[in-house]
Amino acid sequence: MFPRLFCAALLLLPVAPSIAQDRAVTAELMRAYEGWRGAMVAKDARVWASAITTYRQVVTRNLIVSQKKSFPGAVFEVPVQPPALDNLRLLEAEAVGDTAHLLLFGKVDMGGDSAQIPESVLMLKFFRERGGWKFDSSKLLRLNDQPEIARQIKEGGRPDFLDWPDFTPPGTPPAVPKLCETPEHMAGCTFQTFGYETKLRINGHDYPVMTDHAEKIFVIGGLRSGPNELVLELKPVEIPAGEQRLLRLDFFVLSGQEGQQPVRVFHYEDRSGTLGGTLRLPLNLTAEILAKGL
Repeated sequence: MFPRLFCAALLLLPVAPSIAQDRAVTAELMRAYEGWRGAMVAKDARVWASAITTYRQVVTRNLIVSQKKSFPGAVFEVPVQPPALDNLRLLEAEAVGDTAHLLLFGKVDMGGDSAQIPESVLMLKFFRERGGWKFDSSKLLRLNDQPEIARQIKEGGRPDFLDWPDFTPPGTPPAVPKLCETPEHMAGCTFQTFGYETKLRINGHDYPVMTDHAEKIFVIGGLRSGPNELVLELKPVEIPAGEQRLLRLDFFVLSGQEGQQPVRVFHYEDRSGTLGGTLRLPLNLTAEILAKGL
């Protein structure tokens, strides 16, 4: 299967010199993705572990363990299938430092109704480890509400979005996080920050930096009875005149049982607009809070 797929992909390569010069990298990236995809289809945990980056393997493992599920078995319980690349058009293959990506265009079939699949741009991300490329993750940009991008792609020229920062490999892979323990209390967090660049750490586990953003977070390693370490690094950023800075966090203990509501065990909100630097918040999980919530 692989030789046929790879040859078809090469036939779809644009003739731009930059792509032609990178055919060796393109071939390596295609091969790395197909190795990962094959492991997912076959549900082969050993091959999956060898095909994916160490960073993504640990991130995936921590998320599964934090949900009190079995690792690596739960890796293969995802409701979507990894797409084949046969019918997609390669827009770009780019490597920067130890990071790289493939950008492909077309109807990305992930197991849904084929008649309902929209045209999209599929980004496949890779990191270089021990001298070779490994697949890390994918990102899908649906073009339903992006007619200008779709037009540029179909006209055959170089689309402007290829030069956007989000579509340029960063050069350096992220640091591999530490392994988490099975949680004493499975937990989630709703996190809202406006007017601040905010980095959150919960019991030693870091989360992506967020600015002017609201997010639901699954707490890696969960919460434990008694004190929990909650640390935020805050840097004010410019906001429109008349707006108010806001930081709000709510933590919930999750039962994992269908129909049983989460218990809110922590709430913090600040609208003063004066925060900055390191903020440490006391999150002490007691039997009373667990029983009654906040």
